[in-house]
Amino acid sequence: MSRERILLVVALALFMGLTTYQLTLPGLHYDEAFEAVPAMQLLLHQPVTTFRGNGLLLAGRLFPLMTQDYIGAINTYASIPFFLLLGITPFSLRAMAVAIGLLTLWLTHRLARELYGPGVAGLASLLLAVNPTFVFWSRQGVFVTSVTATIGVGAALAWLRWWRTGARRYAIAGAFLFGLGLYAKLLFLWLIVALGLAATLLNLDRWRRIGKELAGWWVGWPVLAFLLGVAPLIVYNLQTGGTFSSVGGNLTTSYYGTNNLAFLPNLLERIKQFGAVLAGSHFWYLGETYANWLSVGLFLAALGSTLWLTIGSDPAAVRRALFPFLVIGGVILASCATVSALWVTHFAILTPWPPLAVAAAAGLILRRSRLRLAGRGVSVTVALVALTVGASWAGDLITDVRYHQAMATSGGLGAHSDAIEDLARWLAADERRGMPVAAMDWGIAAPVAFLTRGEVTPVEAFGYGWETDADFAARLNRFIHDPRSIYLWRAPDEIIFDRSADFRGLYDPLGLEEDILEAFYERSGRPVLGATRLVPKGTAVNPP
Repeated sequence: MSRERILLVVALALFMGLTTYQLTLPGLHYDEAFEAVPAMQLLLHQPVTTFRGNGLLLAGRLFPLMTQDYIGAINTYASIPFFLLLGITPFSLRAMAVAIGLLTLWLTHRLARELYGPGVAGLASLLLAVNPTFVFWSRQGVFVTSVTATIGVGAALAWLRWWRTGARRYAIAGAFLFGLGLYAKLLFLWLIVALGLAATLLNLDRWRRIGKELAGWWVGWPVLAFLLGVAPLIVYNLQTGGTFSSVGGNLTTSYYGTNNLAFLPNLLERIKQFGAVLAGSHFWYLGETYANWLSVGLFLAALGSTLWLTIGSDPAAVRRALFPFLVIGGVILASCATVSALWVTHFAILTPWPPLAVAAAAGLILRRSRLRLAGRGVSVTVALVALTVGASWAGDLITDVRYHQAMATSGGLGAHSDAIEDLARWLAADERRGMPVAAMDWGIAAPVAFLTRGEVTPVEAFGYGWETDADFAARLNRFIHDPRSIYLWRAPDEIIFDRSADFRGLYDPLGLEEDILEAFYERSGRPVLGATRLVPKGTAVNPP
């Protein structure tokens, strides 16, 4: 077996070990469950609930097109084979996400090999395999839509091969993947812009050839392939207009309050977040926060070295060396405008690119040292590069282990707490079977429905407006008049949509009061979830 294959096998084995260990931790997050519930309902022949009621009706079953206005249903359908093989469980859902991570790792190796050769490919694989952000986001890949990273690397690889070989099948495959990525999540547009920017800047002297190719008779095939990839998004908008409505309504100020016109503050925040992605310092919800700042230093050193060594170089060398850095910079710039918020999870699409950039820089340094130096000088350079990269790699591995230790203790914090499993088991008990259940805040309904395999399907009665909407009373009317009803809440310091005062305004005139049935705790003993019921005033055993 060649050295390259050995490095790839080691990288894949490390990644598998780090991602599959205690795979069901942290607890199932709402965003994971939300995309998995329709798959569960399809397999269990339950009525399928879809976002905005979208979908294709086939053989009497409703198949969703999108899970949100800007997120496609790729994870929903990708999870079905894993549910069939392993059961409908959080483990199966995350096993699917890990499989996508493995594919991302392999494609990154292939892209690095095409661009820089086998040595850089092996190094890029090793760096990516232990990167804390890649490891832990791959475990919860549905939560961050990590499939966008996979599709992005695959699209870049396909079009690189088209550029080098002229084979039209690669242009068509790449175009399809660009469309599929845009369907997977609308923010994939950032990567399309970044790749286009990088290709433009690095090929200004060769665009005449590109123009001739694009003017050829075959250009229609890539366009059709792109439209095929993005087709579900198009059909969804023909049905609902949801994406256009979401983009139009969040164009200047988003639903979460992000000012898309404040470019400089947004850029500074995005740069800060990218640093956290490199260091792996954003996983507070695993129980502790750790950071490998050597990774940030290594990336900056790689960028500086690349800029220095490419001065006066031939254009081909400059193109190869700067390509991943330009892609990263392009995504960061494009991400300063968003239909949601400036969330660090958006950078899941970028996870393969920093290891690729660092490995490319290391390869460039070693190649230049062999050309300019001789004997001991080369050995010193090799040792210095190996020491620097090795220290950062070891730091990432140590950070992974520390996060696993923290997670085993905490079980996850906040919306990632495994307390959601305790709540689901409690609700599914025989003595509560058939009782109406209302979710009074975000983050509860979908995980409960998934964990109980649809036996308990809480109604999200709170409404998604930041202020209580006019239909709040109508949604709760049937619950309030049924004394069996159970109301699910987040703990006071976990509240997102606070409806407690408005809820009290509905039941208080009826001579009722709340009684706490049960509380659910993080492993530290901190309450995160609770269940209440309404009882006649003066009879509550555990009033809030």
